[in-house]
Amino acid sequence: MGTNTIRMLVARLVDGAPHAVASASSMTGLGAGLGATGRISDDGLDAAERTLRHMVAEARALNADDIMVACTAIARDASNADELLERIRRATGAEPRVLSGTEEANLTFLGLLSAGASEPLIAGDLGGGSLEMMGGRAPSPDWAVSLPLGVRLLTERFAPGDPASLDLIGPIVAHARQLIDPVASRYEAGSVVMAGGTALALARLAKRGDLDRDALVGCVELLAAKHADDVAVEAGIEPDRVRMCFAGAGVVEAVRRAFGVESIVVSPAGLREGLVMEACI
Repeated sequence: MGTNTIRMLVARLVDGAPHAVASASSMTGLGAGLGATGRISDDGLDAAERTLRHMVAEARALNADDIMVACTAIARDASNADELLERIRRATGAEPRVLSGTEEANLTFLGLLSAGASEPLIAGDLGGGSLEMMGGRAPSPDWAVSLPLGVRLLTERFAPGDPASLDLIGPIVAHARQLIDPVASRYEAGSVVMAGGTALALARLAKRGDLDRDALVGCVELLAAKHADDVAVEAGIEPDRVRMCFAGAGVVEAVRRAFGVESIVVSPAGLREGLVMEACI
């Protein structure tokens, strides 16, 4: 459960790696307005509970034995997180786990390695409420940090508009680099892998599996030229996700520049796979 999206993975372990039986995601927008109010709205809580009930029913129909629920930044930051956790218990029958930023980074790292990422690995997990960065070798990263650079938080802070204003991409990149540069200055990176729904959406907009400067510029220019609803229809991405891709492009570009790499590889694997691996180790 993230600030933007609830993601489901039904998996079994095959030859030491998670094999997906089914996966799904739903943008509930739990973190909408969180920066201004500090709270999850009643509508957000209702949507989350409905989504969880549906996902658990689907998992049970596929003969899932164990249900695990992990929460990221939304459960760390919201003043009414206790209400969210109670809704989770009610909808799933499971005890939710609130991940620290470091735990989130460690699990994402494990998930990326299970999907075949090469070592040593430097990776990021770009979510709605935070950006986790990590690096090292199996079985766990040598270092990990959680930065307040989530795409929903940045979108609400900078309000780029729809279509987005090109004048705002520079300030977003500059703001992100203030937080990322001190991390990147301590570690060398031959390559960087990025996980998370917004990174995947940017790769889809760019029609490629990695994001270099030209690809990110193309995404930004597209979002500045067309309304999010139109881009969403053309690309097959949720409109709310498209609206956060502008800020996401700024964060990915900041990571690319800070670590001095030509491009960033986007991976569909991440936290969910890491949770399965951890449970089965």
